[in-house]
This record gives sequence, C-alpha cells and structure tokens, in this order.
Amino acid sequence: MARVAALDTPVLLWGETGSGKDYWAEALVQASPFRPLLNLGCGDVPETLLESEWFGHRRGAFSGADRDAVGKWRLAGNGTLFLNQIDLLSPAMQAKLLRAIERRKVYPLGSAEEVDIAARFLFSAGADIEERVRRGEFRADLYYRVSTVSIFLPPLRQRPADILPLLHRFCGEEGVELALGDEARRLLLRYPWPGNVRELRNFVRGQAARGAALDDGAVRALLDRPGPMLDLLRSGERTLAEVEAEYVAYLLRKYRNKSRVARILGISRKSLYNMQKRHERH
Repeated sequence: MARVAALDTPVLLWGETGSGKDYWAEALVQASPFRPLLNLGCGDVPETLLESEWFGHRRGAFSGADRDAVGKWRLAGNGTLFLNQIDLLSPAMQAKLLRAIERRKVYPLGSAEEVDIAARFLFSAGADIEERVRRGEFRADLYYRVSTVSIFLPPLRQRPADILPLLHRFCGEEGVELALGDEARRLLLRYPWPGNVRELRNFVRGQAARGAALDDGAVRALLDRPGPMLDLLRSGERTLAEVEAEYVAYLLRKYRNKSRVARILGISRKSLYNMQKRHERH
C-alpha cells in the first residue's frame, strides 16, 4: 500500500466479503495525493442507469433527462475513483469500463464528444475473481488492466493479530467502552469471524446501540448465538487451523455441495480443495 499510494496506477483490492476493502481503500487514498475518494458501488445502481450515473448525459438523451448531468466520474476531479465490486458488472458494462479506463475518456450519453477523466482508479472484487476470469464470467483483458497492482486482503480469521487493534479502533469511533478480561480476549481471537471485518464492526455497533460496554458478557452473547462454532469454541484449546478445518467440515456436511461451500467462504473451488488437502496433511 505504501509503495503504490503515490503512483497513478490502477490497484485491485480483492478478498472475501467484509474483509475490509473499503477501509484499505480509504487508507490508501489518505496516503496519496489523489484525494478525495469517491466510492461507487457497482451493484448499487440499476444496470440501465449505471452508464448515465458514471459518465453523465446530455439533455434529452433518454426519457426524463431534462438537463445535462456531469456524471460522477468527472466529479471525482483529480481524486480517486473507487469502483467497488467490479465483479458484479454485466459483460456490456465490463466492455465499457475497459474502454474508459484505457482511454481515460468517456462519452456522456447522448453526446458525440468525449470528455477526459483525470481521476486515479481503484477497484475491488470478491475472492473468486480469478476463478470467474477462468470460467469466462469476467473479461480477462479487463482483469489484467485493473490489476496492475493486485492486493489480496486475507480474511480476518487468517490475521488474528488484527482483531484487537481493530476492536480498539471501532470502539473509539463508536464511543463504546472496552472492558475485556483475558479469557474474553482469548475467545475473540479464536472466534472465526465469518463476516470478517464487517462482522467485527457490527458487533461494536450493536453495543453502541444498546449503550453498553463491550465486556465479557458481550463476548459470551456473541458466542451464544446459534451456529456451528458454539460447541467448537467451548470444547477446549484449538489452534486456528483446527477451527478452520472443523468449520469447513461442518459446512460440507450441511450443504454437501463444494461449489456452494466455496461461495459461502468467499473462495474458489480450487482454494477449497487446497484448504482440504492442507488440513488432511495435518
């Protein structure tokens, strides 16, 4: 992140849902001269309106277009355009995105004249983006263009050292008192956080909504929620690898479908296969 922050180079942040791509995008932009950040979710706007929303339009370009619109891409100025979840784009919009970022020019709807785009590009995608490229669901030429710098964000369960620092940060931002004993801290580090950073943030926000401190009781309530991890976390000391192995085994028993389990985990079938082989060796 530090090495590429100041470069006008496309960056792709990819990983499981909730792994903190928005946070890392903000951090990268704050360390760069390309500010401010304009975060545009690729799944937030209906496909029929996306081109107009991004590129702008001329008056009369379509029904209801009673005035010119600049488009959000141009509103970013010399800042950063963060196109979030580009793997949700249709093939047609993938083609238009590729052309736009290669030329750094766009045609507003209803206009025969191109306009320049000055912003730096930042992208995000799910953990299965490479698998989707292999299956032909996402354009390979677009993938190679947006991933000039490709940064994988591991799921929170694979970086437990981040859990307590993030917890301190979120409690500070939400005004929640943090009062955890050693056992509660240990359990938080062992909990697999299937919702990743987003789940941790929402855990803190839940305490803020109740006006309650984040204490040992809050951790017990988190672990007491119905789910496959309850018995696992109460069954004595386990390594992170053992927790991961048992969680994967639980999902495979429940769904009996590797493709579905891979989607739940936010990984490709190949990654799931490699994960199983790794666990078998241990």
